[in-house]
Amino acid sequence: MTEKIPLYVIGLSKDDPANELIVSKFGGALEKVQQVLPDIIEAKISVKSQNPEGSRTHYDVTATVKTSKNQLVYTESDWDILKICDQLIKKLEREMPKHDDKRQRDSIRKKDV
Repeated sequence: MTEKIPLYVIGLSKDDPANELIVSKFGGALEKVQQVLPDIIEAKISVKSQNPEGSRTHYDVTATVKTSKNQLVYTESDWDILKICDQLIKKLEREMPKHDDKRQRDSIRKKDV
C-alpha cells in the first residue's frame, strides 16, 4: 500500500560506507513517518564537508522532506556524520505527534441521542 519514498544523498560518494548507513536509517524513519504524513513526495539530504583533507572533517547536513502541501527542512552540523543522521531522524520523528492530532473527529451533532 505504501510506496517507497525517493531519497537522494548529495555530497557523499556512492561507495562511502556512511552513505549506505544514512540511506538505510533515514529511509526507515521516512517509512515510519509516512503513516502520519502519507503525502511525502521525496526526501533529499545535502552534505557539505569542511576540511576533508585533515584528520577530522566537519559536516553541515541539510535534510529536506518535500510533501504535497509544504516542505520540511532540518539542518545539523557536527564532526560525526552518523550522530548528525540520528539527530535529523529525531527531528523528523517529532513531526508525528503534530500531524496525528489533526485527525478529523466525529461531530457531536451526529451522535445518536
